[in-house]
Amino acid sequence: VSHELRTPLTAIRSFTEILLDPEPGVADDERREFLQIVSSQAERLTRLINQVLDMAKTESGNAEWHTADSDLHEVIEESIAATSSLFTDKRIGLEMALEGGVPKVMADRDRLIQVMLNLLSNAVKFCEADRGRVAVKLSAGGDAVRVDVEDNGPGISEQDQRTIFEKFRQVGDTMTAKPQGTGLGLPISRQIVEHFGGRLWVESSPGKGATFSFTLPLKRENDVRQEERTEI
Repeated sequence: VSHELRTPLTAIRSFTEILLDPEPGVADDERREFLQIVSSQAERLTRLINQVLDMAKTESGNAEWHTADSDLHEVIEESIAATSSLFTDKRIGLEMALEGGVPKVMADRDRLIQVMLNLLSNAVKFCEADRGRVAVKLSAGGDAVRVDVEDNGPGISEQDQRTIFEKFRQVGDTMTAKPQGTGLGLPISRQIVEHFGGRLWVESSPGKGATFSFTLPLKRENDVRQEERTEI
C-alpha cells in the first residue's frame, strides 16, 4: 500500500513545488497542465484509498451489502453509460449482445455496477486507440446468469493470469509499460462476485485479447417460496 501511495503523492508534491516557485518561468499553458496532473493524481490517490478501505471492510466481514433483486441488463447498460467517455476518448468500438428475458439475481446492484465498471475500464485501458473493440455479452443458462467482457487488446500470458487477481498486481512491465491503476479492481470484483455465490475468471492468450467472465446463481425455487411465505 505504501508503495502505491508514494507514486501519486510524489507527483503532487513535485508539481506543487514547481507551481509555488516564486521565480517566473512557468507559462500559463504549462501551469494548467501541471494543475491537471495534480488534480488527476489526487483523484487517483482518492480511488486507491477508497479501494483499500473497501477491500479491508470486505475481508474483515464489515462491508455493507444491500441484497435485492437485481436486473443485470440494467446494470450493464448503466455501467456502459458511465464509461462512455472512456470509449469516446480512445475511439474504442463497443458491441453488445444482451439476451432478453434474463432472470434477475439476488445481489447488491451497486456492487455489481462496481464490478462492471472495473471490467469495462480495464478492457478500454488495454485496447489500442482507434482500433480497439470491446464486446459485452449477457446470457442465462442452467442455474446461472453469465456476463462476458471481451476485448481485442494484447492479451494476457498464462503466468499473468495466475496473478492478476492478487492485490496490487497488474499486467505489464513494471519499469516501462505498467498501466495506470491500483491493482485492486480485479481482486475487489472477484470478492464481490464470490460473496453472492458466483465466480469470476479470465480467458486469454497473448496477442488474442482477453475475456473476463463472471456468473451469478439464479434464485432457487426454495428461496422464492421462502420470500412468498415472508410476504404473506
